[in-house]
Amino acid sequence: MIPSSQLAALKWLRNRNGDGVFDRNHVLVAGGERAPVMRATWNKLEVADLVEFYHDRRRLRVTDAGKLADVSRVEESA
Repeated sequence: MIPSSQLAALKWLRNRNGDGVFDRNHVLVAGGERAPVMRATWNKLEVADLVEFYHDRRRLRVTDAGKLADVSRVEESA
């Protein structure tokens, strides 16, 4: 079971086109916004196969499984 804090991070990314890049401070930027989520959360979502790193782990995108995850009961990370 995925904790609601991780689902909130996933929802944040899905609401911003599902793809982002890490800036020089290792903060994910997607849809022109900096994520209010720590890198460790993205790592945990990768283990759950809901997101994947690519381009030498500098970019992150939602996987097909992440697109199907039910995030309707959580608010996105603020």
